[in-house]
Amino acid sequence: MRRALLIFCLSLNSVWASAQTPLSQPTDEARLNAHAHVGPFYITPALQLKELGVDTNVFNQDGRQKSDFMFNLSPKADVMVALARRALITTTVATDLVWYKEYASERSVDPQALVRGELYMARLTLFAQDDYLNTRQRPNFEVDLRSRHVENNLEAGGEYRLTPKVSFSLSATRAIVRFDADAIYLGTSLQETLNRDTTGFAAAIKHKLTPLTTLSVKGERFTDEFPFSPGRDTDSFRVMPGIEFKPKALVNGFAFVGYRKFTPQEATVLPEFTGLVANLGLSYTLLGATTFGVSYVRDVNYSYEELQPYYVSNAAGVSVREALGPKFDLLVSADRAVYAYRNLQVGVPVAGQAPLDAREDTTWIYAGSLGYLPGKKTRVGFGASYWKRESTTRAFRDYDGLRFGMSVTYGF
Repeated sequence: MRRALLIFCLSLNSVWASAQTPLSQPTDEARLNAHAHVGPFYITPALQLKELGVDTNVFNQDGRQKSDFMFNLSPKADVMVALARRALITTTVATDLVWYKEYASERSVDPQALVRGELYMARLTLFAQDDYLNTRQRPNFEVDLRSRHVENNLEAGGEYRLTPKVSFSLSATRAIVRFDADAIYLGTSLQETLNRDTTGFAAAIKHKLTPLTTLSVKGERFTDEFPFSPGRDTDSFRVMPGIEFKPKALVNGFAFVGYRKFTPQEATVLPEFTGLVANLGLSYTLLGATTFGVSYVRDVNYSYEELQPYYVSNAAGVSVREALGPKFDLLVSADRAVYAYRNLQVGVPVAGQAPLDAREDTTWIYAGSLGYLPGKKTRVGFGASYWKRESTTRAFRDYDGLRFGMSVTYGF
C-alpha cells in the first residue's frame, strides 16, 4: 500500500512539473541553435558584405550623375543568456560600415542594437524589448539625402495561452524618430517635418492550426506627435487579420491584409485616410531547387514635403532563386514602389504657396546575382541592380542608376 502510494505521489509530481515547465522552451532552442557557448552566453556571429563595387549615381541625381567605388560591410552577433528554463535574454548587436572612395560625405558608421527579455510562466509569457538604430542611410525611396537619424522603439507586454492552440497578447509601445538639425533636403528641414513620437498599444489573438501554420488577428491604436510640426499630429487605428507559416512549411512567410483609419488631429489641415493596408512576404520552393518569392506592403507614410505631408505607399516585389547544382545559384528580382501623395486641404496657405497637383512617384529596382556557395551558411554573389524613379509632377525627381559588384554572406 505504501509502495503504491509512493508511486502515485511521484507520478503526480512528475505531471505537475511537466505542466509547469513545457517540454520545448525557447531557452532550449537558444542553446541548440547557438554556434558558440562561453559561460552563460550563447553566441551566433555573422558577417555580411552587403555591397562591394561601383555606384554610378551616388546622389540619385537626375542629371550629371557622379560615380564612385564603395563598400558596405556589416558584422553582427546574436548573444543569448538562458536563465534555467524560465527566462531568456537576447541581444543583437550589428553595424553597417559604409565607405566611398571619392565622396567622403557619404561614408558612415551605422550601429544598431536590440535587447529582448522574456519570462516564461505556466500559461503567461512576459516580454520587454528595446530596438535602437543610429544611421545615415536613406530612410526610404523619397529622401535621397544620406542624413543622420536615430530610431528607438520600446515595447512591453505579455502573451497568455488560453488553450494549447489559442493565445492572446497585449503590448504597449513607444517609438521616436530624430533627425539631426543640419539635415536639410531640398530646402526642407527633416527635423521639422519628420521628427516624431509614437505611443500606443496593440492586441492580437492567435490560433495555431498546425505546428507550422498560425491564424491571427492584430489590432493597433497609436498616436503620432510631431514636436516641430504639431499640425501633422494624427491618431491611427489598424486591424489586420492574417496567417503565418514557419520556415519548414510548404509555403513560408506571412500574409496580413486589413484596414487602417488615419485621422489628423487638425482635420482642416491634413486629409483623412481610411482604407486597405497590407503586409505580405511569402515564398515557395518547388522540387527543392527553385524558390519563388512575393512581397507586398501598402500603408501610410509621412513625407518630408510641407505641402504633401504624407503618401500612401504600394510596394510589390517578386523574386526567383534557382539552384544550379550544389555549389551555385542564380537570384533575380523586380520591385516596384508607388508613392501616392496627399496634399494639404484646399485653402490652407503654407509660405504663400498654392496646393500642388496630384502626384505619384514610382521607383523600380531590377536585380540579378550569380552566387557561389562554399558552405551551408556562406554565399559569394556577383551581380548588378538597376534603379529608376519617375514622378508625375516633379521632373527633377526622375533619376536612374546602376550598381554592380559583389556581396558575401558568411555564417560562422
